[in-house]
Amino acid sequence: MEEVIEMRTPVFTEPAQSGLLADIYESPGGDAYVVEIPTSGLKPDEVVLEADTYGLTVSTEPTQTEPKSGRRYIQREHSVRPMSRIFNFPVEIDTDNVQANLTNGMLQIRIPKAAAGKRKIIRVGQAT
Repeated sequence: MEEVIEMRTPVFTEPAQSGLLADIYESPGGDAYVVEIPTSGLKPDEVVLEADTYGLTVSTEPTQTEPKSGRRYIQREHSVRPMSRIFNFPVEIDTDNVQANLTNGMLQIRIPKAAAGKRKIIRVGQAT
């Protein structure tokens, strides 16, 4: 019997366009994807996540703060502009169980694969 598998190719926006750099990998058991994004200086309420069947959008909405008085900047490289990046995955994701934590300036997002996308072994029982 021939098995047909449909795999969507992951398509990630270019980091240079979005400003959000990320490391993306599968969890050790292969049941989820993990996305890690450095978000130095952002608070949890300044990060917005939106998930759909095959993708996740990460947006930052930093609050504008006034520069500290008395400073004469020679150069300012820390960006305080809103940024966004879309991550698409090759299988359906479980949007109800996406989890995110912001610790020490690193946003870690765990995106579980949907049950439909997971391999499952079914045991055949004896008819009575």
